[in-house]
Amino acid sequence: MTTTFSEALAPLSKRMPRAVRDIEILRVSAQLNGEDYATSAEAARKEALKWAKKRAGRALPQAAWELQDFELPVGGRSSTAVRIENDALDLWALRTEDPDKNVAGRVWSTEIVIGGEVGSRPHVSLRLIVSTTESDFAIEPHVPGPVLQMIKAPGLIRGARRLDSEPVAIQKENDAEDLCDHLEDRDRQLPIFVVAMPEDGGAPRIDVAALAKAVAGLARIVLVPAELTWVLTKRFGKYRSVFNGGIRAYLRGFSATDDPFRHRLFLEADLRKDGAEVACVRSLRALAAEVSISETRLGKDVLDFVSVRTASKKLRKTDVINQEVPDAERFKFAEEWAESLEKQVEEKEKEIDGYVAEIVTTEERAQAAEQENRSLLFRIRQLQAALAEGGETPTEEPPLPQDWSEFTDWLDQTYPDKVLLSPAARRMARSPEFEDVTQVARAIAWLATVQHDRRVNGGGSLRDVQVENGILNSPCGGDTYAADWKGRRYEVDWHVKNGGNVRDPKRCLRIYYFWESETQQTIIDHLPSHRRTSAT
Repeated sequence: MTTTFSEALAPLSKRMPRAVRDIEILRVSAQLNGEDYATSAEAARKEALKWAKKRAGRALPQAAWELQDFELPVGGRSSTAVRIENDALDLWALRTEDPDKNVAGRVWSTEIVIGGEVGSRPHVSLRLIVSTTESDFAIEPHVPGPVLQMIKAPGLIRGARRLDSEPVAIQKENDAEDLCDHLEDRDRQLPIFVVAMPEDGGAPRIDVAALAKAVAGLARIVLVPAELTWVLTKRFGKYRSVFNGGIRAYLRGFSATDDPFRHRLFLEADLRKDGAEVACVRSLRALAAEVSISETRLGKDVLDFVSVRTASKKLRKTDVINQEVPDAERFKFAEEWAESLEKQVEEKEKEIDGYVAEIVTTEERAQAAEQENRSLLFRIRQLQAALAEGGETPTEEPPLPQDWSEFTDWLDQTYPDKVLLSPAARRMARSPEFEDVTQVARAIAWLATVQHDRRVNGGGSLRDVQVENGILNSPCGGDTYAADWKGRRYEVDWHVKNGGNVRDPKRCLRIYYFWESETQQTIIDHLPSHRRTSAT
């Protein structure tokens, strides 16, 4: 078997230090409330500084409180601000770098830009970025403290509506109609997470107050009483509505004719299952953060710190050129300018690496969707041919694969609507070390039949069910992890495994998967061996 160049270098790469990568977590774009624009801008900047003071390592210099340029590096931390102030523009930008309190080597960067054209309502931009070497990095996104502080005072606005850090409860039918109008509003700029109250009069299944704080400025949380959910159903139909304790994430661009599966739904029956409430909140937090990046543009909706700092340096360069200043000062500025450009290039390179990674993920997502469509089309044509011939629909399944080269084709032809492979799992199935491909196929057949029927129709627990002799289906427990599937975040919380403490990849069977309740499909994210993490 031919070995690729990357595979040949794999043992060497494991011994080399991992590269630091920058991952953008979320963006906030808003305007400041209040009619006295200068006062609102100063209040917001002071709120940002109060927050930065707690992370700076020592007291901020006087220049910081005067809202002027400053730089404060303190043992692995740094706080930096620049300001552009003239007759036309007043921009103030702050960047803080703060090491993670629990994970060594992980550094959080928060960029805040406040201001805009003189005489116009001030704009607020915030970016949260993490620098890390972790290969399996995963967090639950939460907006930084300055967002919550500025929502309280002086207040933030997005799309002509006040932002909240608490859920909004509607009380009247007119409020429900207004919600429906807002959901369909083409100018709506934020996702709306609609929480339908249970019909039994109980509380929501999730902690809506904690969720509202985590996604403040990224999404709106609306509580709808059970007796008013009929307004949504009447307006949008039951497939696009939400009721009886369910939760739905309505993305921008929603309409009464939109694809209902684009707007993720969490049913109350599913939320009652073990761990489902926590997983729901994690998914909604991740969704809000991801949308905040994908639906805002750097340089337009959100300004980054590097751009403001570079613009400040350019203005200062012009001043130095136009004014008579000593050569020593010119030389000092030239050094600062060169250093600034080097930092800008370095940070932009990291940014580009992040965009490239996102492009790769998007391409994989598109390939997975195309593969699913091809498999379903193949199955449809089989059924159409059988119907055209006047015979019964084909029930005979293809024989189990005898070699890994046959595996993905077998799965795509046999269970195209029930069991799907993530792009990562599809790559793993090309030539794994695990020897018994037919055993893996039998386990997947069980997932597509017994497991699928129990999920859809009921019929008993799936915990520690014997798939066949020596093979069990069980929750992942502490091995549960997050994975992306078609642009959404899911908890991979089940696996099929063989017994004993087997670590030999030729004999150790692990099929990690999750259940997608909306489409009623099993998604396999990792197979056929034990999943490696940074801990293992």
